[in-house]
Amino acid sequence: MESHLSRHARRQREDARAAVAELNDALAAAGLVLPSVGVDTPSIFTGEVLVELGRTRPDVVVRLAALVRRGARR
Repeated sequence: MESHLSRHARRQREDARAAVAELNDALAAAGLVLPSVGVDTPSIFTGEVLVELGRTRPDVVVRLAALVRRGARR
């Protein structure tokens, strides 16, 4: 039998995986890839499952910032 905490964590992991897929799709449409994006382990302090944006080259970060700025102006 799955505990309430396990169900909550499972739902959070599913939400985090969906968020990662959505981000990767949006970035791919803009010609960008963040190779280290992924689902992180639950925080030992809060139990929240986070999305790890990872590490990337500076030129990709600059392109991502420009993409965000363009979207924010709309």
